[in-house]
Amino acid sequence: MTNKKDAINRSFTGDPPEDLRHLLQQLFREVRQQTELICAKLENEDQVVQPAAFVSPPKWHLAHTSWFFDCFILEPLDVAQTSDSAQYHHLFNSYYKSQGAHWLQSKRGDLSRPTVREIAHYRQRITEAIIKLLETNALSRQQLNIIATGIQHEQQHQELLLMDIKYILGNHPWPAAYEKIADSDKFLLPARALGWLEWTENISLFGARIDEFSYDNERPRHRRWISGFQLADRLINNGEYLDFMTDGGYRRPELWLSDGWDWVQQNQISHPLYWRKKNQHWDEYHLCGLKPLNTNLPVSHISLYEADAYARWMGARLPTEFELEAYSSSDKGLFKQEKAFWDPNESVYPAPDRACDEFDSGLLWQWTSSAYSPYPGFKTTNTDLGEYNGKFMANQYVLKGGCVATPKHHMRASYRNFYRPYDRWAFTGIRLAKDL
Repeated sequence: MTNKKDAINRSFTGDPPEDLRHLLQQLFREVRQQTELICAKLENEDQVVQPAAFVSPPKWHLAHTSWFFDCFILEPLDVAQTSDSAQYHHLFNSYYKSQGAHWLQSKRGDLSRPTVREIAHYRQRITEAIIKLLETNALSRQQLNIIATGIQHEQQHQELLLMDIKYILGNHPWPAAYEKIADSDKFLLPARALGWLEWTENISLFGARIDEFSYDNERPRHRRWISGFQLADRLINNGEYLDFMTDGGYRRPELWLSDGWDWVQQNQISHPLYWRKKNQHWDEYHLCGLKPLNTNLPVSHISLYEADAYARWMGARLPTEFELEAYSSSDKGLFKQEKAFWDPNESVYPAPDRACDEFDSGLLWQWTSSAYSPYPGFKTTNTDLGEYNGKFMANQYVLKGGCVATPKHHMRASYRNFYRPYDRWAFTGIRLAKDL
């Protein structure tokens, strides 16, 4: 993965353009193919479903990740790829107000047309056009930077695709497996007591280094004082969360933030998203299908409200984003890239069922108590891509780490994922913290 990561980083440095174009072309091809492989396991009917407003049909992801290159690279060069570009520009723009009106996210499932076949053809045209441009040495440094960002953007959508596919298949009355896994019972994990790691108070650096790719919300790099704290050495598991439920966790308002309690009452929430109870026994839906609840697996698909309530029940709290970043940036190495992350050469599903090892945080994104807000001195990117992150800095919380669906080389301590406190269709989990 080193060359692929270097390809992204070199788009922001002074390395030779010939080398950069070759590496970007290789990575671009692989990322485009991988997105299509994710969707290849689906039926066409699966690709048009939108069971909730926050879920996008898979075919929309296939189109949107192509529109990105069409809009920000090909259109400015007057080589937009189809006669339907105006229609596609409206339908597959996500939220870029600078690019004009766009179709509402909540109505993406209304679009039976363009068909899956037509979108596949659109993708092919875009892929061929970008590769041709990379081969002709016709792109400026800024355009190469946009392609590098577009590659990262599409990899983010690979994770979103798996989130949405799981919700589409898992909310069916008879949930189907996205991918059948032989010997899935081998992932019965041994229990391990929760331990605590200590951090001594100090001043630490936070944010992305200037020599690697990062989004604007990870910058500028700056110093902060961090008080001493303790951090749980693993994620909370299903059995521990079941104890919280058995103790009336969802019925005790004193454990919940006010907005969280209102959310629980209004939506009749009483268990994690993919748990189902039958004959007094719990099952959990995974991408490989509905399975008996494994109490030793990390509890997943948890909202910030649920994570915060559980922490209070445990006499603990959620870590701040800076506590998690400090520990993961240190030589103590909280996050282990080589254990946790999916890459194109392995099956999508087995990784979430791996043991929750001592420093293995890559299984699930971890909620923090930090509101998603700008760093001191934050500035948005001075292009149309400035809408990418900064405009969402309200009413959301930061998550750290990564998950089974996160491409391996996206892992970095400075990465700031963010969701609304009630969101739980993402691959999210719980790590606890305490004050010293």
